[in-house]
Amino acid sequence: MFYGKLDPESRAFLDAALKRFEGMFRSVYAGDNVILFQRALGFRRDPRFVRAMRRHARTRQEVSLQLRLNTLVWAARHALHVEGDFVECGVWRGFCSAVVADCLDFGLVPKTLYLYDTFDGIPEELDSEKHNSPLFSEAGLYEKVVARFAEYPNVRVVKGAVPASFAEAVPERVSFLHLDMNSSKSEIAALEVLFDRVSPGGLIVFDDYGWLGYDAQKAAEDAFMAARGYHILELPTGQGLLLKR
Repeated sequence: MFYGKLDPESRAFLDAALKRFEGMFRSVYAGDNVILFQRALGFRRDPRFVRAMRRHARTRQEVSLQLRLNTLVWAARHALHVEGDFVECGVWRGFCSAVVADCLDFGLVPKTLYLYDTFDGIPEELDSEKHNSPLFSEAGLYEKVVARFAEYPNVRVVKGAVPASFAEAVPERVSFLHLDMNSSKSEIAALEVLFDRVSPGGLIVFDDYGWLGYDAQKAAEDAFMAARGYHILELPTGQGLLLKR
């Protein structure tokens, strides 16, 4: 699946090019605006990852996120060995965290996963980059996410805008932080509270860090981290990755 406006002629050209590439290379992967040649992509043969994708991916868009999910699962597995709980800010339907939790058998993990979202879209005063979508406010979203994680006694779904919603519940230490709020103001507000709580060895994954159109988030996060002596790694998936020292 490719994002952006592709006219029928461009779409036909892309489809033809991919078929041509498949005849030239042993391995061709295309999805989420990424085309890869001759890559092992071992996560696609990981039984736990494959099972989790089959269980939880309900749309073509979700299926297309395999590369991003591989980053999240890798980071979460590393964070199992670091002091602190898991946090996701920007949950939407809970798909990404559902895959991570499934891959890790999270119900058996002695940590808590905190899921923060308004479940009613990006507040107008925080949406300076205009990334809100009617899909973020679909009816019954909060209840659906609560139900999705009902099998996990150690998952807390917290409704409300960050950082005010931290008053309801927030971990003292964090080993894994996923930021996906589509708003520079919201993500910096989350970092101002959570960054000092991230344990040494903990990981932060920034979902939209390297995507064009999200320049304000990248600039704000680069400045936040530079002031603390850190540099975010931009990944080909469009994500950013940071290891806390």
